[in-house]
Amino acid sequence: MTSENPSGRSASDKILADLQQVYPNLSPQLRRAAHYLIERPDEIAFTSMRQLAERADVQPATMVRLAQAIGFDGYETLREPFRDALRQQPSGFGQRARNLLARTGRRSGGRALSQLANEMVAADRENIALSLEAIGADELAEAARALAGARRIYLIGQRSLFPAAFYVHYACSMFRDNLILVDGNGGTFADGLRGVSDEDAMLVFSFEPYSRGTIEAAEYGAKHGATVIAITDSLVSPLAALTQHLLLVGTDTPALFRSVVPAMTISQVLVAQVLAQGGQDALSRVTESEHQLESFGAYWTEEDRKSKPDQMAEDSDDEFELPRPHERGRS
Repeated sequence: MTSENPSGRSASDKILADLQQVYPNLSPQLRRAAHYLIERPDEIAFTSMRQLAERADVQPATMVRLAQAIGFDGYETLREPFRDALRQQPSGFGQRARNLLARTGRRSGGRALSQLANEMVAADRENIALSLEAIGADELAEAARALAGARRIYLIGQRSLFPAAFYVHYACSMFRDNLILVDGNGGTFADGLRGVSDEDAMLVFSFEPYSRGTIEAAEYGAKHGATVIAITDSLVSPLAALTQHLLLVGTDTPALFRSVVPAMTISQVLVAQVLAQGGQDALSRVTESEHQLESFGAYWTEEDRKSKPDQMAEDSDDEFELPRPHERGRS
């Protein structure tokens, strides 16, 4: 079966129509699988066959037989048009900006802005739920174990995803010191990767449009045997072929950039799991870090609150003190 059809429908739409047409004649197991695909077509490109089969409560072989029932050689050839559609979706910043302005033009008023905010929050709730479901608790735990057992952890996220990499570096530095944030300051991006080996792990973040530096760093790490854990947005991400642990997150949002909220959520979960696996030693390191920060007065305390009014009063008196009567007129 080819992806072309004379009706003007996309190849993926035609597959869904074909599934609906043959549905009444399928066996109960095939109907169950077909029903799941028809109801949730967005997951076909985003999720592996085994994961889809598990969610539909059928065997992976059932998915293969379903594909064959509508003329495909196997499930992968059925899925390819859905992955093609994913690749062809307009994703440029210009198009996203035009869509955003169309929603919130000057004549739209505050109501449109309020609606936009509600849509963004709702989208992120769904993104987080779908991401956690797609990844699964077991895969998250495996990724955390890979990080916890590594000699060193290299952290890479560029542009809008730099905060996620920075967060993991900052949080994990409270209880371990073998972290390398590859940030490229002063043009030293490649320098930060020096020494990576099969004893190390590399946590990388990248969404479409994928940053070249991130992909090249992941390629370098994989070539040198590092365990690559990728937080990315698609099975067709260039990181997918480089990683032992592919953590897919949803990124849909009406905003200009793809949402980084799910990536931050998964990052927080990974940090918590790495900490938990560190046991008593990690707990002791957190306590030491806390004491070190306290010694520098890094955080605002109640003592600051109590002393601030008195200090403000003293500053006010010094700044606005009026001249005494006998001093008036003197220069």
